[in-house]
Amino acid sequence: MLHAFLTYINEQKLFEPTDKILLTVSGGKDSITLFNLFCRANRSDGRFQFAVAHCNFQLRGEDSVGDEKFIEDLCKKQGITFHTTKFETKQFVKKNKVSTQMAARTLRYAWFEQIRQEFNYTYIATAHHLNDSIETVLLNLTKGTGISGLRGILPKNGFIIRPLLFASREQIDSYLAENQLVWREDSSNASDDYQRNLLRHQVVPILKKINPNFDETFARNLERMQAVEADFRRNLNAFKTDVLREENGVFFLSISQIKTYQSAAYFLEELLKDFGFNYFQSKEIYHSLDGLSGKIFHSSTHTILKDREELIITDTTSPPQPSPIGREQEQKLPIAGGWEGIYTVKFEGKNLKFSLIDMADFDANFTKNSMVLFVDYEKIVFPLMLRKWQEGDWFIPFGMKGKKKISDFLIDKKISMNLKKNIFLLTSEDKICWVVGYRADDRFRITTNTKRVLKIEII
Repeated sequence: MLHAFLTYINEQKLFEPTDKILLTVSGGKDSITLFNLFCRANRSDGRFQFAVAHCNFQLRGEDSVGDEKFIEDLCKKQGITFHTTKFETKQFVKKNKVSTQMAARTLRYAWFEQIRQEFNYTYIATAHHLNDSIETVLLNLTKGTGISGLRGILPKNGFIIRPLLFASREQIDSYLAENQLVWREDSSNASDDYQRNLLRHQVVPILKKINPNFDETFARNLERMQAVEADFRRNLNAFKTDVLREENGVFFLSISQIKTYQSAAYFLEELLKDFGFNYFQSKEIYHSLDGLSGKIFHSSTHTILKDREELIITDTTSPPQPSPIGREQEQKLPIAGGWEGIYTVKFEGKNLKFSLIDMADFDANFTKNSMVLFVDYEKIVFPLMLRKWQEGDWFIPFGMKGKKKISDFLIDKKISMNLKKNIFLLTSEDKICWVVGYRADDRFRITTNTKRVLKIEII
């Protein structure tokens, strides 16, 4: 088994000889096997640098204390560095309202990562084996899963490595017997109260009656599914590139681009997982793509607005960014007439830059850009005001003669419902000069009689 162990590490490129590994050892069969294999490999050629970490969850009284002492003695005998900690697991369960299993998982992985960083270990090695991976897939299939739930436990995931995934539970039992190794038995492993144990004791034996080589067959299937998932991830990344864009923390999904994909519903489901949406919500969102605009979907962290051409995703967990102007408030810009040079005012995380240009120099300074406004300085009445638009607001769009409601203008411009609420107006004596960043008002246009031009730009 030592040869198979070393071969698996090399084939999966789990770590290099120069890496420092932190072994997580509970004291059970699997972790004692992992510990012994590392010790043997180290004795044979000194290739491994490793230490041991053990968590005492204080759930089994004296047995928990005995586990800790047992592993500490093993490490002393082998001259291996030993890290240990105690958790108030029951208090954590009560405070966070999670299961004991989830609490233990959360606590141990957080502590393992803390130790890894503090003592500069390269990887954390866990003792998951082939049957753990098989049971994970069976559980996922039973409860419902995406494609990632079908490929089992990965040999390497970030800083976590699993050097025993090649070995079945039977192989581990044989190794323990052959090497006369002693381990600590957790009495909870015999109880069918846990779902994994129920699978292990009741379901898998039936499957092995159908196929005596069930473990080996499933291992080959896992290899295939990992290859399929890798290919799926590449296609999913292409999907994200085509349909997803981000602006100032808001995400936009192109409905027309989504529809070009044959597996659009499933790709959309996988993409929306990152925003907290489940399978059933994703299906509903997909079926809404041909529906009317305005429908809203909520996850625990995000909101999706179905607009005309896009799905608009906003984060509902982050506190709203402070705005200098409320929806119905006005901000008097601190600019009076009779000034020269350049004046800058803070605006929505950017700046509004005001400058005066003589008409003789206007052509040289003119740029056609929606972020820049040019108006006749003499037509402006100071102070200028800056506010968000309201229902009933109207202006005369540049180049037109008649009035147009701001609400109708925004519809014509196909401004999404999510962005409409952040449209600002620059006003002079209650007349709208500029729908900021979109359109100037014709009443303030430059003519042959203009002497000086006021240039306002967003920078």
